[in-house]
Amino acid sequence: MKRLYDIAVIGAGIGGLTAGAILAKKGYSVAVLEAGRAPGGYCTTFRRQGFTFDSCLDAVSGWGEDGWLRRIFRKLGIEKNVEMARLDPLRVDNFAGDKVNVPGTIPELINLLYGIAPGEKDGILNLLDTMEEIYRAAMSTPPEVLYAYPGIKGVIGKYREKTYKELLDEFITSPKVRAVMCDRCAFLGLPPSKVSALAMTIMFMTYSSGGGYRINGGACNLTNALVKALLENGGELHLNTPVSDIMIEDGKACGVFVAGGTIRAGAVIYAADAEAMFRMSGTEPGRNRPSISFYMVYLGLKGAPEIPDSMGYYPGYDIESTFADVARDVAGPFASLEIINYSRLSPAMAPDGHVSVMLMSKAEYSYSRPWNECRDYEAEKLLSLAEKAIPGITESVVFRETATPLTLEKYTGNLRGAAFGWEQNVSNERVSPRTRLSGLFFAGHWTYPGGGIESVAASGLAAAESAAAAINKEAFN
Repeated sequence: MKRLYDIAVIGAGIGGLTAGAILAKKGYSVAVLEAGRAPGGYCTTFRRQGFTFDSCLDAVSGWGEDGWLRRIFRKLGIEKNVEMARLDPLRVDNFAGDKVNVPGTIPELINLLYGIAPGEKDGILNLLDTMEEIYRAAMSTPPEVLYAYPGIKGVIGKYREKTYKELLDEFITSPKVRAVMCDRCAFLGLPPSKVSALAMTIMFMTYSSGGGYRINGGACNLTNALVKALLENGGELHLNTPVSDIMIEDGKACGVFVAGGTIRAGAVIYAADAEAMFRMSGTEPGRNRPSISFYMVYLGLKGAPEIPDSMGYYPGYDIESTFADVARDVAGPFASLEIINYSRLSPAMAPDGHVSVMLMSKAEYSYSRPWNECRDYEAEKLLSLAEKAIPGITESVVFRETATPLTLEKYTGNLRGAAFGWEQNVSNERVSPRTRLSGLFFAGHWTYPGGGIESVAASGLAAAESAAAAINKEAFN
């Protein structure tokens, strides 16, 4: 490892790798420093007894023509280095046996909702028109301005301080339509009454207009494409290299401290955990709290019944209630469940005649019982819940492994195993990507826009542009 670079990037999650790859592509000398033994953060894959699983990923958004993720990969020249399979249907919603195939285009979604509630056609159309207006305005507004600028006008200003429930209340009364429109609240970790109307609309519309995608062969292939772009353009990736602090001279970030010495840099991008982010930058965490995490059960199945690519199971149409017990009972009477079949679109992720499936439930880091004591007990309960959605799944199990919020914290370094950085509530209070300290910039899901692969890739792009400008070289565009 050299001791002088244009830019040092701390953290090799998708935000850090995106920033590093972009800067290397433009000719900067870049070192990406990762404390763990593998890059990718939450975008990783593992293999057990012939079965391959993504650590905690269902699908990705942003691979449509206008999506952030697709645009970034195209700019890097690696669009063809990763294969994506579009989910069709986007997902299957199972409301206690009432199954709804949710499409991945707006016209098809409108037709579906019209069929569910013919008497609410005007409300459905007006809701989706409003959400489209919010989405288009948001995509052309810098994320930090979107949430933090008090004087913003128009549709963003109207809905920025509203919850998603308040948005729905203006247009829709049908419980089933509302349930379909809320089926991805788990993807942001908050119920309709708490999640930001803006954040939920942006996430919902990017999936509904651009589609949802599964990464062929596993999430690691997305990570590997970014690593390859970084290295082929002269950048460096150093694993097992924790950064103890940021070097500051004359009020400017000018390098980092690692074991065995220092690395100097013209600018530093921090794309790792929030707790250290505050300590290093001297900023305050504010009023927000880390988002919820997940509890996962990975299953290898033989002779299993047909399982959709992505299914959400709910005890009824009340999505709000499915968040009630995440700190007490992840498989209780009000719990919802994500069922993800990896090997239907990527058969090589399971042995012949077998299927790789993940069960995912919302969960709090601080649970009613110590996770290390109850993880197997909760797995049995979650499997029983999955049996309601997919009869026969239990008797097909030949392999099982679990992961808790503690697991996610251990392997990614994210505070409390937070799945989305800070909560994406109405304030969506996050750390600014441009800090008060000259030469220091943030990327990842603790900064704007927020959680999700597409969002953190966009944060990496923004950080790269800012860091490039800071050292007076041509910004990436």
